[in-house]
Amino acid sequence: MSRSHRSAPRRDGGVVYTMLVAYDGSEHAENAVRYALDMARRLGDARIVLVNVQPPAMSGEVSNLLTAEEVLEQHLAAGREVLAPARAMVDEAAVRYDTEIAIGRPAEALVEYAQKCGCDAIVMGASSHGRVRSLVLGSVAAKVAHMAEVPVTVVK
Repeated sequence: MSRSHRSAPRRDGGVVYTMLVAYDGSEHAENAVRYALDMARRLGDARIVLVNVQPPAMSGEVSNLLTAEEVLEQHLAAGREVLAPARAMVDEAAVRYDTEIAIGRPAEALVEYAQKCGCDAIVMGASSHGRVRSLVLGSVAAKVAHMAEVPVTVVK
């Protein structure tokens, strides 16, 4: 479901500001949820899309043991478990939200979903890896910031 406009329409003719919040269960991701909730309160009419990205299974790893449907269900179950604390935070704040569990490479999956859902911004936690390690391995946040067509806020 892609939209040609960035924000969802409201019944009164205004728009709803939509923020994708990347959530992996880390402390930095929880801080990103708190930041997005604060922004939603300030904006007055906002929607949060909580997204968890599950890594794809290696083809040889499970192909002989599980069906594709069983692998998908395992990914979805793991994603629901990871998203549970974030859902509780947003429920408590009484902010509108949706959840999405994507499977793939994190940066690409986040940017793709932000485009698909017409998000106005992406909020994500900073990597918890050390500075040297993120330079060597690359940072998901840096990749998202480079690839995204919308503003990206990285929260510590």
